Amino acid sequence: MDSPTTIKVQVLLRGPWRTAEGVGRARALMAELGMASTAEGRATISAEIGRDEFATLFQRSVEEIAPQAPSGRDFGRSGGHISGELPVPEPLREYVESITVASPYLRL
Repeated sequence: MDSPTTIKVQVLLRGPWRTAEGVGRARALMAELGMASTAEGRATISAEIGRDEFATLFQRSVEEIAPQAPSGRDFGRSGGHISGELPVPEPLREYVESITVASPYLRL
């Protein structure tokens, strides 16, 4: 799904749900909401969601950040998106503390 039409998000689980069961429940609910899990740990789940689905689910838009080519001082930066604070959708509130748009990264 990694393309300009998808948004990468990071989901932070609430403390009591940082278990295999909690990750599984949150991941299933996220899928129902249109978020495709790409990686997970005990406390976080990384996911992608389509731009249109993102706007509908969060009632927010994102700003697209263009990739930056390497220069004399660094190795460049990936492209991606940024957004303000995101509300946690009702079905996830029991399990999820916060959802953020994953920032572009600097290449080191």
